[in-house]
Amino acid sequence: MLTRLLRAAAIAASLFVAPAVAMADYPEKPIRYLLHVSPGGATDVMARKLAIAMEKTLGVPLVVENKPGGRGATQLADLASAKPDGYTIGAVTSTHIGAFNQTLKQYNVDSFDWIARLVNEPYLIVVNKDSKIKSFKDLVDAANAKPGSVVMAGFVRGSGGHFAWEIMAQSAGLDSKKVRWVPFDSVGDAVTAALGGHAEAAIAYVDLVKTYVDAGSLRVIGIMSEERARQFPDVPTLKEQGFDADTSWQQMRGIIGPKGIPEPIKAKLAAAVEQALKTPELVAYMEESSLIPSFQPPAEFTATAARENALTKEWMERLGLTR
Repeated sequence: MLTRLLRAAAIAASLFVAPAVAMADYPEKPIRYLLHVSPGGATDVMARKLAIAMEKTLGVPLVVENKPGGRGATQLADLASAKPDGYTIGAVTSTHIGAFNQTLKQYNVDSFDWIARLVNEPYLIVVNKDSKIKSFKDLVDAANAKPGSVVMAGFVRGSGGHFAWEIMAQSAGLDSKKVRWVPFDSVGDAVTAALGGHAEAAIAYVDLVKTYVDAGSLRVIGIMSEERARQFPDVPTLKEQGFDADTSWQQMRGIIGPKGIPEPIKAKLAAAVEQALKTPELVAYMEESSLIPSFQPPAEFTATAARENALTKEWMERLGLTR
């Protein structure tokens, strides 16, 4: 009897020890890093740079997988069904929160674990080099003079970029419907549309357009930030042009995971992110791209997501996108 009791106690103890050992050994194999966008966009570029830096800290490969489609539906389905063991993580942006309140209502901010916020970045508008539009006022005037004549490329309706456009239009007293919003699978695709002349303008970020602006293929007509972008010192902000757009609305980038990841594993991932963001390569990239370092660990990031979700719902209702 005593032998059986001792054996049972040993088995019970092992059930408690085994998970702790597993967490202490984490990670022991490659980590999947799922993206909701096509290759080449701003989120994709930063994710790949971040993955390389995190690999040095974690000691295992981070395998970036592009899963565009359905405004994040493909990515999130894979992420939600994955084991919450820290071996599957995903990129998240403000656009995801918009999707939770519109097209992907099977999910919400509580459906995933919020692991770490990375950066924020201001939105800007670029136009094709052949466009007659030279400033944000020119765009507003063109839209008012001939509604529908200006085509704006961006990510899907309800995305962070779409809300940025609505905020810009509101600051100018412009009915945003006078500009034709054309959605694409990524911001990179939207920029390509403007380059190819399929759209006169696009909502984007510094890092995605700098090469084309420097080459003279695109022209920045306004940035929704408090200060001018270091990369475009001659481009006035919207406020400098007389449009008091809310510059607190910026694109957020972060990392999430399946619901239920053990706290020690989330902490280890967040610590690797924080360390990666301090590497010379990432610091240089963020400065070059006008990204604002905004690291937050799990608890803070979770609270931030909840606040942004509330603001997103407010904009959704205002624009009639919740129906």
